[in-house]
Amino acid sequence: MQNRYWGKEGKAEMGTILLQSGVLILIMVLGYVSKKARLFGKWDYRIVTKLVMYFTLPCAIVTNFASIEWKNSLFVLPVFGLAVNIVLQFTAWLFCRKGSDEDKIFYMLNMPGFSMGTFALPFIQNSLGMEGVVAACMFDAGGTIMPSGASYVCAEVVLKEKEKKERTGVSFVAKRMLSSPPFLMYLCMVPLKIFDMEVPHFVLAFTEKVSGANAFLCMVMIGMMFELKLKKEHLKKTGKLLITRVAFSAALAVLIFKCGIGDEALRKALAVVIFSPIAALSLIFTDRMEGDAELAGFVNSVSIVISMVVMTVLLMVL
Repeated sequence: MQNRYWGKEGKAEMGTILLQSGVLILIMVLGYVSKKARLFGKWDYRIVTKLVMYFTLPCAIVTNFASIEWKNSLFVLPVFGLAVNIVLQFTAWLFCRKGSDEDKIFYMLNMPGFSMGTFALPFIQNSLGMEGVVAACMFDAGGTIMPSGASYVCAEVVLKEKEKKERTGVSFVAKRMLSSPPFLMYLCMVPLKIFDMEVPHFVLAFTEKVSGANAFLCMVMIGMMFELKLKKEHLKKTGKLLITRVAFSAALAVLIFKCGIGDEALRKALAVVIFSPIAALSLIFTDRMEGDAELAGFVNSVSIVISMVVMTVLLMVL
């Protein structure tokens, strides 16, 4: 049966893409205005974050994985996601190796990492279909290693904070990853799809209902975290980081189509999601390392604006 959001060939129509993007932006504005109107407190976004990370996003992963046909070509995506983030991490080191500790924290934590589950998934789920969403999830399964803890360890190594042994090394990264509900869902769902095992109907009935709130909560959360306080001293660092990320993503998008990675639907999904904004965890770790959290919040907010524009245009073009 043809979905009312899709054209005759299963592709989202241009008007529908603009409508869906506009709706998501409106929800984000709703979260921002609610915070400014003091309907929510400054730190209330943390409650919404927990709802997303522990409930709606894991359920969205289960629902989307259960709805697609597994393809062996998907195996390359976690490796690709990890490789992309490693390159960005190395680029960050080149930028800050002779800089101040504040610069090292900022670049090492905010250059790598993509906001997939909380931004890309809600943005593309009505435009690229289930296959596009699963492609984004598989990319995130490998890519999430860096923003979930590995970048923090790299920053500590650069800063030579060896006294914090409990937070340095493979054990810290492994602990962070295994305490992430979305990552655990990836670990569960991929083997199920590989061995063609069905998710119980009552489980899907539950996850479908909960995952329906994922897009709304994600965009409200982003709106509550959104802050654009312009400072001249922020412009140079912000511009350097964001221009590098956008240029790198553009080069990757061309490479994806030139090399013919996967089928057409997979290539389109990858070309869109690699323009996702900086991961929200980058802001959290910057604050934990006593870096410039205000600068990290500013660059995160600007990256969201850029991503919304670029991803909307790409969805219409592709």
